[in-house]
Amino acid sequence: MNDMRDTAVQGAPAAERPVRLRNVIGFGIGDIYGGGAFLIVGMLFMFFLTEVVGMKPALAGIMFGVGKIWDGISDPIMGFLSDHTKSKRGRRRVYFLWGIVPIALTFALLWVPIRSDSQALLFAYYLLAYILLDAALTMVMTPYSALPAEMSSDFKTRNRLSTSRLLFSGLSSLIAAVVPKMIIDAFPSDPGRGHLAMGIAFGIFFALPWVFVYLSTWENETRRVEEEEVNIFRDFATIFRNKTFRVQFFMYVLAYTAMDVLMALFTYYLTYYLGRPKLYSVAMGSLMVVQIAMMPLYTMLANRKGKALAYRIGLAIWALAMGCTALLRPDASVVNIVLVCAFMGMGTSAGVLIPYMILPYVIDVDELMTGRQRSGVYAGAMTLLRKIVQGLIALPAIGFMLEAIGFVSNQAQSPSTLSRFFVFFITVPAVLLVLGIVASLWFRITPKTHAVLEAELVRLRAGGSPAAVTPETRAVCELLTGHPYESCVLADGALANGTRAHGGN
Repeated sequence: MNDMRDTAVQGAPAAERPVRLRNVIGFGIGDIYGGGAFLIVGMLFMFFLTEVVGMKPALAGIMFGVGKIWDGISDPIMGFLSDHTKSKRGRRRVYFLWGIVPIALTFALLWVPIRSDSQALLFAYYLLAYILLDAALTMVMTPYSALPAEMSSDFKTRNRLSTSRLLFSGLSSLIAAVVPKMIIDAFPSDPGRGHLAMGIAFGIFFALPWVFVYLSTWENETRRVEEEEVNIFRDFATIFRNKTFRVQFFMYVLAYTAMDVLMALFTYYLTYYLGRPKLYSVAMGSLMVVQIAMMPLYTMLANRKGKALAYRIGLAIWALAMGCTALLRPDASVVNIVLVCAFMGMGTSAGVLIPYMILPYVIDVDELMTGRQRSGVYAGAMTLLRKIVQGLIALPAIGFMLEAIGFVSNQAQSPSTLSRFFVFFITVPAVLLVLGIVASLWFRITPKTHAVLEAELVRLRAGGSPAAVTPETRAVCELLTGHPYESCVLADGALANGTRAHGGN
């Protein structure tokens, strides 16, 4: 599908290309990779390392940490590159084509069962494989996350794009929760071979959709930045001036870190605490089905009442569901386990959906402050900060915790080990969720305040004077940016000669 571009009327923004249902669907299928790959790696990779390969849990945690830090550093660099790449196939979308082969190859390499008594060799191979996988993810997912702000400035259209993305992510997560274990279990005498077969199959499954994403999306050429006037490190530093971004970051990182901990420990929880490893597909399937089913409801709530409220309701349900796991025992019925997992899915739905729905509006606030549309910088920066948290704290802590409580791979665990494990399993996600709810109290973008912000951006893009701002608009802009109105619209030369630049400095 060739790009279709409208010609802007001088002094006014170009008319936006309509986002049709096929575009919404085509964009959304890109997160088949993000949703499914993250779930499989998050739930099965540490278990694969400790139970199949034989790596020590603490070493596996360190491997995750080092890989995540490196991946996090690459995210803002990729965001910068996607803002400045020059290609006939688009500055962002070209990476979707370049990433197809690396996606398939790196996912398969991650699950190659290395047989060695050398912990150093195991660490080196799987660290390299993990870094390569994260590089492929970053190559496509960072420019992908920037596209909603490129394709439309309309509040509800962006919500449709974000919801489509998360629906396909949820569908992929459902498949990833059920099918991989089925493939692995098809090789009962050789789990290593089963993991490799799973890796090859899902590598292909994750790679192919990017052709359709490329054909269904476009970029807003009027929002290009001037490369020679932009510095990646300065750009990254300036995003913290944006009050709405600071709040959104905490909402995002707290919810997703809670998900990381839950996913990494859930297989251990079923296998060792409940002693029901065969219920993995049923338990995760019920969680994911409900998570997907709840997304349209949270989207409706976010559109009508605001994203912060939808986020708080979801995280509160999720925290209560974590408490309900205390009611489950090894002899619990399958129905009770499914019900608790389904209850958890009602909450995790908002936790994975709302932070991504927020990002395009954070970028709008930044445009008011800088006069530029820096989608790639924000898409890269938000994942960088989250992965630094993962790499330095969350994932290493899981590995060290397993060793500290006396966990021994492929053996029955002592009652004291299981008790300490459960305290960690239930407490850490719950604390993170409560902190996320508290952070959301400072999030001020609502349908009403965004409408005011968008109207002001349209006025300034068309050459409107900052002096003509209304009191209501001034108040909303200051509420969202955290700065006096004049210091925003006049900062960094954003306004030159009284006119707002289209994507320039």
